[in-house]
Amino acid sequence: MRRFSQRLVVLSVVGLTAISPVLAGSPTGSESGVTIQTFQFKPSSLEVEAGTRVAWTNGDDILHTVTSGTPESPDRRFHSPLDGKGATYSVTFSDPGAYPYFCNRHRSMRGEIVVTKSGK
Repeated sequence: MRRFSQRLVVLSVVGLTAISPVLAGSPTGSESGVTIQTFQFKPSSLEVEAGTRVAWTNGDDILHTVTSGTPESPDRRFHSPLDGKGATYSVTFSDPGAYPYFCNRHRSMRGEIVVTKSGK
């Protein structure tokens, strides 16, 4: 029984590490969302305060990605496939700035997260 528990812990840590993007920080409880629908990020530009977690949800039936940077210059600060309808991915943005992103499969799909200083 003890070996099983140890395996669960290791798998949980590996799972979190695999999806934890470089920009991840301590969540403050704020959350915003972007929906992927008919090959578009909606909204295409989202302004949030530092410390906000942004979640992308795929509303299409096909695979899309959320990849930071631009198709011409991906920076891979964050990246995740969203494999079909209902798939989600989230990133907590800690530092103010503009973070462009795109779908690596459909390069005309582009969006941007603008992070402002926290009002706290």
